[in-house]
Amino acid sequence: MTTEPGTAEPGGTPVAKPRWLYAGMIASLALNVLLIGGVGAAVWRHGHKGGPGRGHEVGLMGFIKDLPADRQSVVTTDVANARETLRPLRRALRDAWSESSAALTADPFDKEKLRAAMVRLVESETRLKTAISTALGDMAEKLTSGERRALQAWREQRRPRMFGHRRHDGNGPRDGPGSGDRRPGGDDAE
Repeated sequence: MTTEPGTAEPGGTPVAKPRWLYAGMIASLALNVLLIGGVGAAVWRHGHKGGPGRGHEVGLMGFIKDLPADRQSVVTTDVANARETLRPLRRALRDAWSESSAALTADPFDKEKLRAAMVRLVESETRLKTAISTALGDMAEKLTSGERRALQAWREQRRPRMFGHRRHDGNGPRDGPGSGDRRPGGDDAE
C-alpha cells in the first residue's frame, strides 16, 4: 500500500513533509503579502491623489474650481482656450527637448548641431512661458482683487513644483534644481 507524503503509516507513525515544501509555503506567503501590500498602496494613493473622476483639475482649472460657482464661468472659457493655444507650444517644447537630447548623445558628437538644438529649446521655452504669462494676465484682469490674492496664494503653493524644487516643509530648505524627474512643458506649466 502507498501513502501520501505527510500522512500516517498504517501503524500510525507520521511521515515527515519534505523541507522544500515549507520553504515554498513561506515564499508563497511572502509573495501574497507583497501583492496585497502593493494593491493596498495603489488604492490608498489613488484615493488620496484625486485621480480622474474625483474632480481633480490640472493647472489653472484647479484654481478656478475653488472659486464660487457664479465666478467660475467668468474665466473658465478663457482658460480652456488658453489650454488649446498652449498645447502645440508644449508639443514643440517636447520635440525641441528630444532633439537636443538626441544631439547630445549622438555619435559622432556635433557641437554645432547641439548648439542649434539648444537655441531651439530655449526659444520654445520662451514662447510657452510668454503664452502662459499672457493667459494668466488675461485671467487676472477678470478677477476681483480678493480673487487675485487667492490666485497668488495658489501660485505660491505650486511654486516648488513648477520650478523643480521640493520643499521639505512649509518653511524648510529646498532641494536644488533638478530634484525631480520633470519633463519640459508638462501639464502643470499653466
